[in-house]
Amino acid sequence: MLRLIHAQTTLGPLRVDDIDDGLPNKTAKRLGSTADPKAYARDGYANAPKQPSYIPRTKPGDPTVAGFIDLDETPRVTHSAHSGKIKGLQRAGLISVVSLTASDLATPVITAAQIAVPAAGDVTITGTGFASVAPDTTMVKLWGAGVGGTALAPALTLTTAQIIATAPGAVSNTSIVIDTLVNGALAAGDFVAVVADGKTSNTFTITV
Repeated sequence: MLRLIHAQTTLGPLRVDDIDDGLPNKTAKRLGSTADPKAYARDGYANAPKQPSYIPRTKPGDPTVAGFIDLDETPRVTHSAHSGKIKGLQRAGLISVVSLTASDLATPVITAAQIAVPAAGDVTITGTGFASVAPDTTMVKLWGAGVGGTALAPALTLTTAQIIATAPGAVSNTSIVIDTLVNGALAAGDFVAVVADGKTSNTFTITV
């Protein structure tokens, strides 16, 4: 997969007009139809929606994050990335291109969350899939009797930048450490969830 990221050096979305020019690619039919020429699948694969062709300037729902789209590397996309519109936008400094796999976007899973690790008041969360692919950022939601709030309205929502700003705060794909000065009045029995690449993990009860 390729992630096309808006460089925000120009206003408005950017169109990648050579990955879907509106013409049917008559190599695969969807729904078994042969009567309607519009029933042909586009981008060379059947039973899947067309790939997006506009890169938004900001991420929908979060204007603090640069806009991006993720594309399967179909023949059209591959050609565009090597010698077409994607390559042209990249050379012009209007976008950056990141290669990723579907597993990079897997839903995060928490397997443990301990208070007083590595020091009194700190919390260490372990699991998988915590790292977000740029420009997306990882967030940690905390709530419960100690820290306050509810699952629908967490007392704290901490970004990666907020977590790593205070040592020993750290965020990796398998571990998150939050210093006591950042996590408020967090206590054993409170709850935590991790959001990575826009996907929310399981809710986990913090233990001693």
